[in-house]
Amino acid sequence: MRVPGARFLPAVNWQVVVPVVSGAVLAVALGELACFLVAAIGGGGGTVAFGLPAAVLVPLSVAGVTLARRLRAVPIRARDGFLAVTLAWLIAAVAGAAPFLIEGTFDRPGDAFFESMSGLTTTGATLIRTLEAEPDAILLWRSLSQWIGGVGIVVLVVAIAPATGLASQRVFYAELSGVTAERLTPRVASTAKIIAAIYLALTGAGVVAFRLAGMPAWDALNHGMTTIATGGFSTRTESLGAFDSLAVELVALVLMLAGGINFAFYWLVLRRPDRIWPQAAEVRAFLLIIVGVTAALTVTLAASHAGLGFADSVRAAAFTTVSFITTTGIVTDDFDVWHDVARLGLVCLMFVGACAGSTTGGMKVIRVMLLAKAAGQELSRHLQPKAVQVLRVRGRVYSEQVRRGVLAFFLVYVLVFVVSTLVMAAFGLDEVSAFSASAATLNVVGTGLGTVGPTESFASIPEAGRWYLSLLMLVGRLEVFTVLVLLTPAFWRRSAA
Repeated sequence: MRVPGARFLPAVNWQVVVPVVSGAVLAVALGELACFLVAAIGGGGGTVAFGLPAAVLVPLSVAGVTLARRLRAVPIRARDGFLAVTLAWLIAAVAGAAPFLIEGTFDRPGDAFFESMSGLTTTGATLIRTLEAEPDAILLWRSLSQWIGGVGIVVLVVAIAPATGLASQRVFYAELSGVTAERLTPRVASTAKIIAAIYLALTGAGVVAFRLAGMPAWDALNHGMTTIATGGFSTRTESLGAFDSLAVELVALVLMLAGGINFAFYWLVLRRPDRIWPQAAEVRAFLLIIVGVTAALTVTLAASHAGLGFADSVRAAAFTTVSFITTTGIVTDDFDVWHDVARLGLVCLMFVGACAGSTTGGMKVIRVMLLAKAAGQELSRHLQPKAVQVLRVRGRVYSEQVRRGVLAFFLVYVLVFVVSTLVMAAFGLDEVSAFSASAATLNVVGTGLGTVGPTESFASIPEAGRWYLSLLMLVGRLEVFTVLVLLTPAFWRRSAA
């Protein structure tokens, strides 16, 4: 007998989904275990807040990961990859919220979930008003959550999972950012390990550089993790401004740039320089945008702020430009008092983002390049309607499928942003705050204008609005389609791929 509506019940392969979700939770649990050790050894609170979740989550997640041994013999569809990645991030965020509630950092689950999701997605928006009042273990967890989320918790799972082959490909590509997935080796697991190794090396270099710049060891460790992750969480309420050091700002600027470049680029520079040309085009465009915007902001600041010298204008413009285009959101100046042209320029940088395959948010530079190229071709088509045009950027040819994908992504991305702005306005935010709050979370920047500006926090947003923005962070981190495909009726039909 046919069950009514059975064709709408998805045939999800839980033998694939459960290990991936469990692996993500295990990464969070191990991070909480590290914070427990810091709390137990150093004191200051947090032993129960981290010890209890770790004691529960570690054995449960290990049990779930053991199911991965059966992945090779199990068929997997695109649906399994999308569902596994989305659930992994959601459940990891729930697990990461537990210490905030147990420790009493937040009284409401929604606030704890917001802070946890902000950390894992490297958004950097916070509801904590005075960071210095929090235990060291809580501050370390905020930094670790961004570090784990920066490289992608699912990429970490693929790197350490015993399963390889099609299953790991699906979950790996469902999370990867950019137009096309760059495979550095024939095996996806090996590619994930290379990315994780590069990420770890850059993190270590960042910690050492901060220490040499005069930052205390504890702060250097935390900022090294959050800056290379382009997340922006800090151990100080005033962020890097608390150190008032040009050397510290220069280290942070270099680390943000490093986090904004495709990690595959580093590997190709070292091992396959003959394949570097396609990646180099996006990197060059990324750096040129930074130089151009920095110059424009410097002129604007020097002209509109009489008390700001040229050197200070360059310093503020360069740091803020890099912070916004890499969606890090570290604040050293109150840009909300800058000229309107400068403020709107910063918002535009949020949407551009850095390179594909990096730790950043936004649309990514390569998509902007392809959109500009496609727009130029459409203009030319009006003059030469019979001409055959190929989508090509710096010698690399992109298929018609890529063209359609980029145009669809741009349309859906803008639509999500517009709808989110209207939703936030419905929650009572003024136009500027609704606009920038949506942009800051969708592009995982973490700071905006108005009531969510550099000197404010997201605490003024109603609780329902914070829940919505928490989910918007996830949509932006997974580049829209991975999450939104779950909301389509086709996904829930048994015939879906």
